[in-house]
Amino acid sequence: MRFLTGGPGAGHGARLGAGLTVGAAALTLALPANADVTPAEVWDDLSELLKGVGYEVSVTESESGGNLMLGDLTLRMAIPESEDQSAGDVTLGLADLTLEDLGDGTVGLRFPSPMPIEVRVTEEGTEPVEMTLELAQDGLSLVASGDPDALNYAYSAEATRLELVRLLAEGKELSRDVFSASLATGPLSGNSEVATTDGKRRYSHSYQADELRYDLSGSDPEQSDSTGQVSGRVTGLTSRGESVIPEVDPNSDAAAIMGAGFEGSGTLTFDSGQTTFALTDGGETMTGSSSSQGGSLEGAIDGTRMSYAFGLKALSYEAEGGDLPFPVSAAVDELALNLSMPLAKSDTPQDMALGVTLGGLTLSDAIWGIFDPGATLPRDPATLAFDLTGKVTPLVSVFDPAGLTRLEQEDAAPAELNALTLNSLTLSAAGAKITGQGEVAFNQEDTESFGGMPAPEGKVTFNLSGANGLIDKLIAMGLLSQQDAMGARMMLGMFTVPGSEPDTQTSTIEMNDQGQILANGQRIK
Repeated sequence: MRFLTGGPGAGHGARLGAGLTVGAAALTLALPANADVTPAEVWDDLSELLKGVGYEVSVTESESGGNLMLGDLTLRMAIPESEDQSAGDVTLGLADLTLEDLGDGTVGLRFPSPMPIEVRVTEEGTEPVEMTLELAQDGLSLVASGDPDALNYAYSAEATRLELVRLLAEGKELSRDVFSASLATGPLSGNSEVATTDGKRRYSHSYQADELRYDLSGSDPEQSDSTGQVSGRVTGLTSRGESVIPEVDPNSDAAAIMGAGFEGSGTLTFDSGQTTFALTDGGETMTGSSSSQGGSLEGAIDGTRMSYAFGLKALSYEAEGGDLPFPVSAAVDELALNLSMPLAKSDTPQDMALGVTLGGLTLSDAIWGIFDPGATLPRDPATLAFDLTGKVTPLVSVFDPAGLTRLEQEDAAPAELNALTLNSLTLSAAGAKITGQGEVAFNQEDTESFGGMPAPEGKVTFNLSGANGLIDKLIAMGLLSQQDAMGARMMLGMFTVPGSEPDTQTSTIEMNDQGQILANGQRIK
């Protein structure tokens, strides 16, 4: 759609999103973080936190009745482009804040409601983007307790709402009809802890919100019939995390920060999610929706390795109108991805893992009808899933740009693959199914047997069912000729042996230390 890619302000879509994200992140840092402490000690902790993540902090401080008032609070962060040049900066201006001495050794943080947040994003060679956000909160409580070296921040609110109220892009102010955005939460509560030991700041947090709602809409100012709207809702949102941030120069590069002992891990879960959208272009409107019955996201990273896992349950999608010839819908019982890999250079093999699950995929009859109008193929849910683990030896750290550049110039691999284990493989669709498992080691000393790659040694076993039945159905549909079918069956005969049940086959592929490949004991290389 043109309003997404053209028109005033559209060219700054990425920067607008970045500005909103940074604004929300900065506000989050200023809010949740729980004190026998004084207001000045709490502000020292918060300002050090902000400086530690790269913000320049400017503020006017004043005291009254034991309370600390913060006026003209401004946060600025440079957008890095290279080691010695900035691509621009992000500046946030926050409303006056009060750190109130509650008289019991704790400090309350007080914010006006609504609280304006001014954001300015500059980039070399372009007009700045300016926006005003308003944060409204009902029943907000934020109390800091503990001591200066170990602070605890407890917070809760009946509801919050963050809304974009002003946007200036390419020197023009865009009305809410052109672009609007809002984010709201239902009852929420959380707790954050900050402690400083051995020159490192340790953070932990837990957060829960009954509901989160978002709403985005926009249009092309030069084309009134080009509009878009996306809204959604997430329920049962929870988040937990821990991190260790070493005290280093805020301008330090990733290698220095990781080498000094940075660690981070966290999980995010939700109970359900729904999204609806409507996109109009040239008078044609496409509408649709998606939903899921829960999901999770978790990850961890330090100077030596990283891991990531993502999952959704009962994901569904449907859309109609626009350029679609008919309504379409699809559903997946489970969608998941996991990845684990080393990051630092090593002289010994390190663990790695990769897994993907697309389980229980179903398509609407309208989609099936495109290539199977006679319903010849079974329309059982399809599944693609595999689980791989292995060993790799990293030859360079991912935090070493010079080393990575050198390997690229030498056209050399960044790591040696030492071993792979296929713990499981499942591919099922249209009445046919393949499963497999096995393990292979790689001989780094032999790069001649297999054309430059380390020679593999091991075996993998596959089990097939329904393959011949699927071939028969494809012939009946006219998608496969008799000649092609004969070739496919010959290939099955070469690489498989009959199983114990009708229309089943088994194949064991073995690679030995002599550089040979055998299929079911018969040499094929």
